Amino acid sequence: MYSPHHIAWQTTYKCNLSCIHCYAAGVSKNLLSTTEAKRIILEALEIGVKAFVFTGGEPLLRDDIMDLIIYVSDLGLKPILATNGTLLDENRIRILKEFKASVAINLPAINEEIHEKFTGVKSSLRLKLNTINKCREYGLECSIGIAITKLNMVDIDSIIQHMENMEIDILATIPCGRASPDIIPSGFEYYSLLKHLHDKWKAYPMNMYGKARIYVYEPIYNALLAISSYMESLSRLCSIGETLHVMEDGSIKTCIYLPYVLGNVRKTSLANIWRKLVYDKLIGRLRDPKELKGYCNVCKLRNVCGGCRARAYHMVGDLFASDPICSLPISTNGNISI
Repeated sequence: MYSPHHIAWQTTYKCNLSCIHCYAAGVSKNLLSTTEAKRIILEALEIGVKAFVFTGGEPLLRDDIMDLIIYVSDLGLKPILATNGTLLDENRIRILKEFKASVAINLPAINEEIHEKFTGVKSSLRLKLNTINKCREYGLECSIGIAITKLNMVDIDSIIQHMENMEIDILATIPCGRASPDIIPSGFEYYSLLKHLHDKWKAYPMNMYGKARIYVYEPIYNALLAISSYMESLSRLCSIGETLHVMEDGSIKTCIYLPYVLGNVRKTSLANIWRKLVYDKLIGRLRDPKELKGYCNVCKLRNVCGGCRARAYHMVGDLFASDPICSLPISTNGNISI
């Protein structure tokens, strides 16, 4: 049986920012203890995971987070810290570098006014940029994450230009948690941006890692690329059935944005939950393009795209519905033919 691509642990819902796109908008409760976290990390190692991601909320609000990152590294796993960057001081950067961790910093805008509207906190942009510069100074592996919304679409080029030579991951925003459907771009706006990322920046889909500086985590981007010569080398860009997310209370999901829970690490081992996932009937249906409805079902690109199931669920109320943000069916008489 194959191993998960990685395991991500949502360490806490708590955060010192209030970003408009964030799914982690709840109140922290029933947090896993340090001892429980170490057991999960050991179980992740046993099922063959290579990378362990600490996410949130803001992981650095946990007092034990640096000790747990060191623990992951000492076991031979790759520790990855997903952070907003405002609490990452020089001493922590030094430790992360020493223990071969990498950092992913959310940077929704380089324009101060847009950034403040996005995070709800003044001066947070300055703190993030100082952190990024310190990471560069220490040679700490650091990438930038940009969640696409109506608010920051105009600033994405500027972020890419400012973050010269850094890896940039461009991510879909799913309307759940704090993220309102009102901040999701229209289909045509979204398609135009994705096409621009391809034409100007030569971005790659995130599951073709190692080939570029800029990556896009968005199934529809695969559909756009499939029109070109990439067709044969593309595979569907969706984490369902390939990763595990440990929530702050120990419950396990394979998609962070969906309510479907596979079990709880306080009651069942990761190995048993992973085996259940592989044979889970609903997960199998979600991974089968033939189960999709509407445009996604008849689309010739369904095997490389399939739309986002979480977006369909939160915007339409149906896991198998056509992706509501996709403009490709509307564009069949235009630049795209499917």
